[in-house]
Amino acid sequence: MHEPPDRQTEYRRPGDSISNTRIALLALGLLVLVVGLFAGAGVLVRQTDTSAQPVAVRATPTPAGVVPSRNPRREPDLDVGTPVEQGVFVQIARGWTKQTYDHLGIRVTSFERGAEARFYVVTNPVTSLPLLRPDVDAFAETQDLRDVQYGRAVSVPPPNLNVVEAARISFTGRRTEDGLVYSLAGECLRLRGAPKVNDVSVSICFAAYLQDLDAVRAEVRQMTGSVARSI
Repeated sequence: MHEPPDRQTEYRRPGDSISNTRIALLALGLLVLVVGLFAGAGVLVRQTDTSAQPVAVRATPTPAGVVPSRNPRREPDLDVGTPVEQGVFVQIARGWTKQTYDHLGIRVTSFERGAEARFYVVTNPVTSLPLLRPDVDAFAETQDLRDVQYGRAVSVPPPNLNVVEAARISFTGRRTEDGLVYSLAGECLRLRGAPKVNDVSVSICFAAYLQDLDAVRAEVRQMTGSVARSI
């Protein structure tokens, strides 16, 4: 018998079911990939947003050896060495000995070179230049100097920004010791602190045997530098 002409028999090849399964798996994988991309983009956006938050900045600590000032200073206040007065310090150079100390300052000596230096602090400072010759006179009297000759009093550049005024004068004189006459030379220097920082005036005078003047001057200026950094 023959089947009716309007009905047809369906035939499937053996690989048809496997192909359909692969297509389904590929579609599912593609869906997962798309979802993952959108999720990753969301995380990226959130991370970008949080990176815009302000970041705390740690304060820089005060360097060791720098004493924080009670007053607003233009440069760090380095209080190192032997106290003089009113927050002023001096680092005494090697080969020098501290002899006396009073409420105004200190005196240091280098005996074998006939050298002496005095560091005094004045709490009611005035203009430095007119005070240099009186400083020489007072210092020469303590040194038993006679026939004192004065150099020219001149303004010099302040050693740092905490000092507003500096002036110097040189001098020579003679001193008699054990019947012998010695020629000496030296300098007096005035440093004035900034009025709103440390309104003081520091007087520094020294003298030495003429043949030792250059070496002594260099050492006193080294000590003077430590004084200036503490003003």
